[in-house]
Amino acid sequence: MVNLKNKIAVVTGAGYGIGKGIALALARSGADVVVTDVSDEIFNVGKEIESVGTKAFPVKCDVTDLKEAQAIEEKIVDKYERIDILVNNAGIYPQKPFLEMTAEEWNKVLSINLNGIFHCTKAVAPKMVKQKYGKIINIASIVGVVVGYLNLAHYSASKAAIAGFTKSLALEMAPMGST
Repeated sequence: MVNLKNKIAVVTGAGYGIGKGIALALARSGADVVVTDVSDEIFNVGKEIESVGTKAFPVKCDVTDLKEAQAIEEKIVDKYERIDILVNNAGIYPQKPFLEMTAEEWNKVLSINLNGIFHCTKAVAPKMVKQKYGKIINIASIVGVVVGYLNLAHYSASKAAIAGFTKSLALEMAPMGST
């Protein structure tokens, strides 16, 4: 395990599933973890994090809203003075045949899965550049990057876009001390 003592990590979509698992793993590695989600379940995840001996800061956040993501970043910096790690995990994968999919359903998946990553990264990257340190982890999937998946055209498109975004962002941010 990596020692993350004294690091501040933010995990989006931390109320359930992979995000919850990531948040708990970061906590077990010593990080104080900011757990965000649209669900109140983050408050229970926060209690689980504190039971392993690190601090939790549960904050409700809708990643589809850039202003909300920026406001959350300000709350985190006010509390901890920095953000060391951002894990962009928030996402949905509602299965729907493409021919039955509405534009609203398509846009909702892209708004959460892809735009959410843009919003949260846009909110924290300037702080990471200023502090000359930061790690941004974007959760993609083999679905869309390596293979397609039945009834998930919107999800596959979002995850392929995340992979491209991550590669380009890494090239831009690495020289500034944030990757």
